[in-house]
Amino acid sequence: MAKNSEQKTSPAPPLLSVVAPVYRTEKYLEATVESLLSQTFRDMEVILVDDRSPDGAPAICDRYAALDPRVRVIHKDANEGLGMARNTGIDAARGKYIAFVDTDDILHPDTYAEAVGLMEQSGADMVRFTCNRFTDSGQSSPQCYEGEPRTFDTPEDIHSLALCIFDVPTVEMETYDLGGSSCMAIYRLDLIRRHGIRFESEREYLSEDYLFNFDYYNRSRKVVYLPRTYYHYRITEGSLTRRLQLGVMDRVAHYCDHVVEKMRASGCPPEDLSYAAGFYIGALRANMRFVFLSRDLSIGQKCEWFRRRTSDPFFRRECRDYPWRKLPAKRRILFRAMWKKRFFISWALIIGFSKLRRDKLK
Repeated sequence: MAKNSEQKTSPAPPLLSVVAPVYRTEKYLEATVESLLSQTFRDMEVILVDDRSPDGAPAICDRYAALDPRVRVIHKDANEGLGMARNTGIDAARGKYIAFVDTDDILHPDTYAEAVGLMEQSGADMVRFTCNRFTDSGQSSPQCYEGEPRTFDTPEDIHSLALCIFDVPTVEMETYDLGGSSCMAIYRLDLIRRHGIRFESEREYLSEDYLFNFDYYNRSRKVVYLPRTYYHYRITEGSLTRRLQLGVMDRVAHYCDHVVEKMRASGCPPEDLSYAAGFYIGALRANMRFVFLSRDLSIGQKCEWFRRRTSDPFFRRECRDYPWRKLPAKRRILFRAMWKKRFFISWALIIGFSKLRRDKLK
């Protein structure tokens, strides 16, 4: 009778739930799932959320679910995007902790043993770690596995972590620049559910990760950062495609307006809004480089794009009080040229900075 009773009892919930949205990743899905199932940490479930992927990925998901009882598959009725797929995983998760993985990346075998162990030991609300980047051709950025954990547990520290998701305006703030990716962290599932923290759609806003983490930080009391390279981010051919996207700054402005609304709703003082402005300025600076170096646009087209971007209502309204004097010298000069709408000065600075960058790499 005891044996039969045990068989009827539902298995204990796992300590960790890993949510992995699946869409058009047939080529890399097996490598991702194998890196999850090969973790030295075993008390986990892997929730593969098939976001109506049109390739062979759903069949791969079902095959792994049949092979390993830790794997669960959810086939969605409609394709809704990465953020909504993660929310589906949050709803289905049974663990004490939750993590997120993109299904073209891979993890170091000790990732969750180290991160979950640190969560249990420290009582943190989040443990963050770092990543490197690699390509299918074998190129890889540096990795590190010897860093010591750093703890952030004052309200001032946590607030700075939340703000530095969007901008790191000074050298003094660099210690709070832990990144905004949701794939390089372990979270408490009860905190997410208790406060109704959800991913927003990347189809509506530029980065669903940053918004999620901003909300999560604002509900956290302790964050531990482990500066070790446990997440390996794959740079795919599609992400390397260099295509002119002249309208992307409209999306950036829409996104930053939403960030400002979130900051105000969470009680941030007016000076904190400069971090959203800093995100816009950084994105504009990066897009200026892309546009100005393009061989597909004439000088007139580049000038027209520049004038439109520097006349954007968000830029004129929210960046007026940005603490530009604290920027490094090159960025400080460029910002003033942008603010004063000086196209040829901005163009010359971008071309000159790019040349100096290339010369350093020779």
